[in-house]
Amino acid sequence: MDVNQTRFHLVYGKPDWYPAAPANSPAAEPPFDWNNEDATLSLHQDLFVFPSPSGQMPLDVASRRGAGRDRYGNWYWIAPSQNELRFLPANKKNSEHFWSASDQQDSCPVKGQFFSTNISPAVDLVFSGLAVTAEHYLVVGVRDPKGLLVFDLYAGGPPEQLLWPEGVPFQPFDMSVAPDGSISILDSKNKSAWKLDRELRVRSFRPMSEGQPESAGGFQPVAGASQPPQQSCVQSPITSGFALSLAAFSDVVAIESLPDGSVLILENPVGLDFSVVHRFQAGIETGPPVALDHALALYVPDPHRQALRAYDFAFLQDSSQVRTSGVLYFAEIEGNQSFAFDLQAADTAFSLNARPQYFPMRHFGGKGLVATGPAVYYDFQDTWVPLSEQPRKQYQLEAQLLLPQQLPEADTSSPPVGFDGKLPGCVWHRLFLDACIPPGSSVQIESRAADQTALLPSTPWQPEPTPYLRTDGPEIPYYQSQLQGPPDRVGTWELLFQRARGRYLQLRLTLRGTGRTTPRLHTLRVYYPRFSYLHQYLPPVYRDDASSASFLDRFLANIEGFYTVLEGRIADVQELFDSRLVPPEYLDWLASWVSVDPDPTWSERTRRLVISHAPQMFRERGTPNGIVRAIRLMVDSCPDDSLFAESSCKAGDCSFNGTVFSVRLVERFLTRVSPGINFDTPADANVPGSATTASASFWTPAQGSDPLNSRYRCYLQGQYATIDALNQAWGTSFNGFDDANLTLPATQPVQNTQAQDWKRFLLDGIGFTYAAATSSDLSSYQAFLARRYPTIAELNRAYSLTGPNALSGFDAIAFPASLPLGGVQLQDWILFVSVAVPIQQNAHRFTVLVPVTLNDTPDAQQTKLAVAQRVTEIEKPSHTSFDVRLYWGMFRAGEARLGQDTLLGPGSRFTGLVLGQGYLSGGNLAPVEPIQARDRKRLGSRTPNERCRELKPQERCV
Repeated sequence: MDVNQTRFHLVYGKPDWYPAAPANSPAAEPPFDWNNEDATLSLHQDLFVFPSPSGQMPLDVASRRGAGRDRYGNWYWIAPSQNELRFLPANKKNSEHFWSASDQQDSCPVKGQFFSTNISPAVDLVFSGLAVTAEHYLVVGVRDPKGLLVFDLYAGGPPEQLLWPEGVPFQPFDMSVAPDGSISILDSKNKSAWKLDRELRVRSFRPMSEGQPESAGGFQPVAGASQPPQQSCVQSPITSGFALSLAAFSDVVAIESLPDGSVLILENPVGLDFSVVHRFQAGIETGPPVALDHALALYVPDPHRQALRAYDFAFLQDSSQVRTSGVLYFAEIEGNQSFAFDLQAADTAFSLNARPQYFPMRHFGGKGLVATGPAVYYDFQDTWVPLSEQPRKQYQLEAQLLLPQQLPEADTSSPPVGFDGKLPGCVWHRLFLDACIPPGSSVQIESRAADQTALLPSTPWQPEPTPYLRTDGPEIPYYQSQLQGPPDRVGTWELLFQRARGRYLQLRLTLRGTGRTTPRLHTLRVYYPRFSYLHQYLPPVYRDDASSASFLDRFLANIEGFYTVLEGRIADVQELFDSRLVPPEYLDWLASWVSVDPDPTWSERTRRLVISHAPQMFRERGTPNGIVRAIRLMVDSCPDDSLFAESSCKAGDCSFNGTVFSVRLVERFLTRVSPGINFDTPADANVPGSATTASASFWTPAQGSDPLNSRYRCYLQGQYATIDALNQAWGTSFNGFDDANLTLPATQPVQNTQAQDWKRFLLDGIGFTYAAATSSDLSSYQAFLARRYPTIAELNRAYSLTGPNALSGFDAIAFPASLPLGGVQLQDWILFVSVAVPIQQNAHRFTVLVPVTLNDTPDAQQTKLAVAQRVTEIEKPSHTSFDVRLYWGMFRAGEARLGQDTLLGPGSRFTGLVLGQGYLSGGNLAPVEPIQARDRKRLGSRTPNERCRELKPQERCV
């Protein structure tokens, strides 16, 4: 609704735009397409079909031998001669010889072992079908002698040959590997399929029969449900009963495994020009097959080109969680292009829906399609290239759309649907269309209106003016369309209804294109009723003549539209003050209203977040939580409102969406060591040495300074062998370690060696916190005593200072040369160096910890460090000092606060090391390759005869 109370009907989204197909109607080529990428309606896109050159013959399916790729990008295939395997290393352009039966040579006599010297000559093998399994085995089908060759691509060495029994027909033609490592083998000659599990054992396609005994396992729980039955692993001879019979099909050409354990069989029926796809689950065909006789009907107008006969197919699973959802690619029989189909499979059926994508295949060699990794590949000369879509869009030239959407034609009892203007004789006002209309394309709009829906079909269509592109954007205040395109062809298109009068309105849109371009319609708004300046502001005399009144009404409507937009923006100006709704171009302006200077690196999302929480940020500026939040706005990948929750930040530790390792602020005074001393003083503590009972390891000021002096002497005696060594190091002349003059200085000595020994004693031998006070701390000592004693007279009385020893004022106080003997004076001094000085040295200092992970490069780590340094400098109080450090998700006992700085469990170092990218002790070793896995099948050990017939090509694959 605008400021003149004019409402509008909105057409938005696929249910409003896309025409509904009549129920039970046959599939037909739709006139429109719905584009999910930008939520637009466009003309239907036809699929480009490569025109076959005259005289081109279809490919011979029998010449397809088989190919595969390992996880490292190396390709393997069977040479045209069928007795050689070719090999294309990753990132190479020329293939090499990989293996043939003639590669077996006498390489050595094995010393120290007995073996037969009669080595049979190599016999040529006929290969057909090839695959590389998830366990990194290369499996090659052998027709003569029938069986399989298995190469261990990890361990190298000669292949292991698996032979089929003489009485069991087996002629491998195509192979497919399932995600679980099993292999499906198609025997096109004998019309059957075989299955091998991940350990290369032949398995039956059918599940275990009901009469077959089941093994419940050797161990069962004492209480609770028993374990499910296990399939018996007892070896049994291979028989034809293991195979899946495909005798009902005329010509099977390919097999493909699906992630749910089912397989797809591609059949090219004899005498037909299309293929048929069958799906088998547990040896039983599930649902009706899908015939490709009209597979391209929705995208290929030519009926003669709609049938698809395939040469090969490959399945590529999509990224969704649905196991049987993906894309099935078909290489057409002439080898010019591939077609993609969306595959959706259920328990009893599956469907194939063509995609309008053009995948050309240049000089397809016929080795086949191979789905590996995120793409499908085909062979081009001696290399393999991925199928790549080539943009060759072609659209229908014209189509008509009736709005609003009508009910399906099958429901003829319902009246037609129209936009409801709510009032009889409603004058429909304007139409606004958010669309992209490229050059050469157009959208023609016709309308018809009536007061009853039953009269709409008999009302003639009235052409409306051609919409024009508004230069000032949409009519909705502060709304910006998200459509992309040329600035002069995309935006809001407008027209003024000329003669649309009636309660119900229908629109007919005719979309036209050039075949290479199409209009794209996003949103349509139909305004009603018209706010008429003629009826509202002019005298009735201007309406006497109907013809001139109609013209004047429409003329004034142009002026009304101009002022309505301005008035609407004024009425909705409050949107500019809501950080969630304000357009991006006004964010800096809104930020200036709350005195926020947005950082140039902030994203739009972060700017909105800061503006909405600006009062809280100003309240907390300079506090630990405020500094942490300001840094996280810069370093977090996706900050949101939870960052400003009151419960999310406590003591500088802000958790964000469960993230444990985040920016932290540690105030230095919280990390100071406790004094470790008892200051409780007996009543007679003013007498030196009055308290004599104390533990040998714990000292209190009530004991006097003699115990500390004794500890100091013992400490020095342990450091120096003799008193002469001490005197030489200190430059003194003590008589012995029991010299009464050898006492613990109250402050740091001037002599360097003596000062170092004094510091080490404070750290190692004194047994409590004793900070080294310097001359800069003298004023703090005087202020400390002034706070404890109201007057200097009281201090003199407490310290028993009389006569010339009495102090004249607090500014006359000096540091004691040695520890006071005891009493209150000693207690005050120990309290000063154990409590006051550590607090002062750690006050107004803090450390900012910024987390990094092993995935952060050195440059990224330094960037985080610099950002945190810059933000902290801006946000901190002026009287404080700080440092910024990077940290891992770990802690060390004694250097962290359990529950505040630490979390027991996996941390950021629980990631794999990458050679050349990580740091020593910066992570853990990743899981080993499957070659070390216990459940990986190991090929049988070689006999002495086999060791004398080494395979040269395998040496480079070890």
